[in-house]
Amino acid sequence: MKSKAKTFIETRDKLSMDINKYWNIIHVENIVSCTYKRHYDLKQLYDMIKDLAEQRVMAKLKSLCLNLGFKKFSDLPADCIQISIFRLSELQELKVRLGKIRTLSPKLKAAKGKKNLSKTEALTSDWIKARIKELDLQIIEIKQKITDFNESTEFEEDTPMALVA
Repeated sequence: MKSKAKTFIETRDKLSMDINKYWNIIHVENIVSCTYKRHYDLKQLYDMIKDLAEQRVMAKLKSLCLNLGFKKFSDLPADCIQISIFRLSELQELKVRLGKIRTLSPKLKAAKGKKNLSKTEALTSDWIKARIKELDLQIIEIKQKITDFNESTEFEEDTPMALVA
């Protein structure tokens, strides 16, 4: 199937809007009154955000391919690491966003007891810490791959074909 760059840009922008919308829902609905009925499963929303982030990686890569004059993925060099760079960016954003989610104080929960609080949370600080640790491991792996590439790859200076024409 053939698509134009405009399609990929629109897809990327729509994915960004959806991802932001879902993060906003998580931020609003994580800590709520015990009487409030949540409208979303926040863990499922987090998984959806991860899926959308991967789709955004692919939309960015497709757009980049067209910007470089490539018509299909097979035109990319076998050692191209741009997808890793896009994934690293998405993983780092996930980590930052997770770190901004408000949670109930573990000390308060321990002191009063979870059932004696007037508020409840769906994503606990322990759950968030575990997800951040998972992301940290993925980030380290991708950073190492990029570092290895950058240390072993050389650029040969010449005049770009676009400037010759």
